[in-house]
Amino acid sequence: MTATTKTTATRVVLSTATALCVASVCTAVLARRVATEGRAFVLGPLGGQTLIVLAVLVAGVALVVLVLGVAWWLTRRSGFWPQILVRSAASLLAVVIGLGLCVVAWLGALGSVKYVDVGTVDGRTVMVAEYRSLAGLGASLGYRDGWLFTPDPAASGSAIGDDGAGDPQAEFGMYRLEVAADQVTVRFGDDGQNVLTAPRP
Repeated sequence: MTATTKTTATRVVLSTATALCVASVCTAVLARRVATEGRAFVLGPLGGQTLIVLAVLVAGVALVVLVLGVAWWLTRRSGFWPQILVRSAASLLAVVIGLGLCVVAWLGALGSVKYVDVGTVDGRTVMVAEYRSLAGLGASLGYRDGWLFTPDPAASGSAIGDDGAGDPQAEFGMYRLEVAADQVTVRFGDDGQNVLTAPRP
């Protein structure tokens, strides 16, 4: 590999890592800000705290690449000792960031949320938020407007599988939307045993 090729490759890697880091941080900040309004920023099935955790993990990995890449780039023409000192410091910082990411991943594994579109009523997309945590499973009914999920405060539905006893594969999925004159009902689970209801918008 020639010096020019190495330089180009390094620039591509650093540029990509910078873009990922910035995009992930912006996503996490936006998701957190929306959460303070009682809503959730949703990208596909991901949203809320789960999206924030994922964005932080991506930003952290990109930051590690940036730290190591910049340290190598700045010392590529330096002497032996400057290279050792700078690159060792960068490696130590990368390890610290990595440990922090492990903590974030562990905290994220304690609970997660998944968003599922189940149909449309009067031009609005009905969405169910599936919650998984050590305390058990749960679900809430709401509406998606663009990338924002707003839970319906008037919706009713109880926790599913308290004390972590519920099986997500059996309790979630197979969503069936029923629309009456003044009510929206969503049945789900293997036998349709779980029900969420809300006033029709």
